[in-house]
Amino acid sequence: MGYFDENEKTEETQESGSKAEEIQALIEGAGALSKEEKRLEKERKKEEKRLEKERRKQEKMERRMQKEGIDELPDVSIADLKRAAKEAAEESKRAMDEVEGKTAGHGAPEEQSDESQASDNKHQNIITESQIKTTDEEAEIMTEGSASEQDSDQDPDQNSDQNETGSEKKSRKKKKSKQKERPEDVNIVKDLLSLIIYIGIVVLICFLIVTFVGRRTTVHGDSMEPTLQSGDGLWINMLAYKFGEPKRYDIIVFPYEDDVNYIKRIIGLPGETVQITDNGDILINGEVLVEPKSFDRIRNNGIASSPITLGPDEVFVLGDNRNNSRDSRWADVGNIKLDKIIGRAAFRLLPLKKFGSID
Repeated sequence: MGYFDENEKTEETQESGSKAEEIQALIEGAGALSKEEKRLEKERKKEEKRLEKERRKQEKMERRMQKEGIDELPDVSIADLKRAAKEAAEESKRAMDEVEGKTAGHGAPEEQSDESQASDNKHQNIITESQIKTTDEEAEIMTEGSASEQDSDQDPDQNSDQNETGSEKKSRKKKKSKQKERPEDVNIVKDLLSLIIYIGIVVLICFLIVTFVGRRTTVHGDSMEPTLQSGDGLWINMLAYKFGEPKRYDIIVFPYEDDVNYIKRIIGLPGETVQITDNGDILINGEVLVEPKSFDRIRNNGIASSPITLGPDEVFVLGDNRNNSRDSRWADVGNIKLDKIIGRAAFRLLPLKKFGSID
């Protein structure tokens, strides 16, 4: 009885050992299957990404062609596209079959459960369906392009509308380029206008200065030597006595005859009494005038030998070259009215080496 029990126990242990081995083999097969499923899933996702990338590339090309106004597309039929899709699906299926054969040869269990086969078939169906779907979408894109080409061939009016839209796009681009250039053109025009206005203002100011403020004149003769030489260019301040009073020793310009002006120095001021003695002294109100500069002693006192009383609007003038000057000592010149004075000699312009104010 005890021996029978021992045999029964050994049989039970053997059966339990074989079952454990089978369970271990199933676990290992399931692990290998799960790895294979992961790899197949990874390949499927990779294939889907590739097809999605191709589809986006095709859509981008379509948008660019529409933007550039290109309506021509490759003439591809729907049957060709479906055929290409089927061939791609078959190639992917064959690749998966080869992968399954390789895994079976590397120690994976040859007999799989119904659930594992169903999962493989499911993965294959997912891959093929996704490929067919993407290829169908590409086929739709291509057929839409070919259909638009056929419609343009059949309907010339619609084609002309499309051409018009293309021309409108070109005209719009030109308008945009013109709008970009316009600010520069406007700036150039503004600069030119501002330059013209500036030049006009300068010319106007010069005209006003020359006409009402100052005048340029040239000395002829030697009556003002050594202060002024014949040929010296002077600038005359014509407003000097419009807003101020004459001063002793000012050099003034006044008319003598038609087209002839004289330039002399003021000696006697309005209201003063002027007299030149026989020895050449100048008396102002009975007192000898001490001049800041030395001039030749006067040898001919003319009408000034007797005292001359100036009016409130008169001045008495002499040339610096006292013995070679026709001035207030002569009756044809006489006293100079203030309203007859053209202006005061303010600057010497020429020669350049003597440029500056005049003393």
